[in-house]
Amino acid sequence: MAKYLLMGDIHLSDRPPSSCTERYNDQIFEILEATVELARGCDGVIWAGDIFHHKTPGRTSHQTVRRAIEIAQHYPEQLWIVPGNHDLSNDRLASIDEGQPLGVLLASGAAMLLNGWHNIDPVLGVPWLGRFTDEAVTQALAPMKDRHARAAQFGTGINGVRFGKTLVVTHAPLYPPGLELPYEHYPASQWAAAMGNTGSVYYGHVHEAHGTYVTDGVTFCNPGAISRGSLHEHNLTRTPSCAIWDSDTGAFEIFALPAEPADRVFRLAEAEQTKHTQLRLDSFLDAVNATRIEITSTESVIAHIRAQGFDPDVERIVIAILEDVA
Repeated sequence: MAKYLLMGDIHLSDRPPSSCTERYNDQIFEILEATVELARGCDGVIWAGDIFHHKTPGRTSHQTVRRAIEIAQHYPEQLWIVPGNHDLSNDRLASIDEGQPLGVLLASGAAMLLNGWHNIDPVLGVPWLGRFTDEAVTQALAPMKDRHARAAQFGTGINGVRFGKTLVVTHAPLYPPGLELPYEHYPASQWAAAMGNTGSVYYGHVHEAHGTYVTDGVTFCNPGAISRGSLHEHNLTRTPSCAIWDSDTGAFEIFALPAEPADRVFRLAEAEQTKHTQLRLDSFLDAVNATRIEITSTESVIAHIRAQGFDPDVERIVIAILEDVA
């Protein structure tokens, strides 16, 4: 049948995150170059969203887009891309053609958009939906559920075509049951139900590695982001990884990728100084009976905003602004 090489959350950016060294972009391209060899023997490569970090057209240089095109051209088989929230303006898929760097990559012909079925192969692309409601997810996964129903009705095939395993590649806030975030997640069990409780799912958006797990008959996989842009414990200890999915078995195999150690990725000395500054600030605030103020990163500010219970539209706009200026 077919095998696909899968990875996501690449977050290419000319300007490195504040916690990372100036080699941030080069390090990501080196990791991507290492995936070219893994792609040999596969029938295609799929990037599961957030290819470029900045949503605002003009914040990504021609050089970075050109280097992404060159990586895509190095793959021995077709590269397909499922857009993520960082690839879109205001969560609109149409914005890809309005100056987004992903639009330039796709227009080059080096990669193709994966939104819906991938030709006749059993792969369905589900881009970032913005709002992951039951209605939106059910509609997005309806073709997959319909295929499963036809496979059950006709057994091993129809008109001489064999029904193999099926795969959804998406950019979505999915988590293993019990590990969901309070402010952003869509239940894996409900996602599985919308698929007809069968098949496989590879998802991006969540940068932490979840590995592979089964929920209500569906196999989920997220080996974590290719990028390591935030100074969190999981980024200090994990190795960027990708996965290969086999349509014969419906199983994922995770592969660690060559990557530099954390002390060459992050500005650890500066981070330690920031930590000491935070402790001194906390001591002062305790003395005046004030509230703790997080100053460690953009991510900590975003986490604080999400915890306030703002209107979802307001929260989304504020977070988008913070992510874009970071």
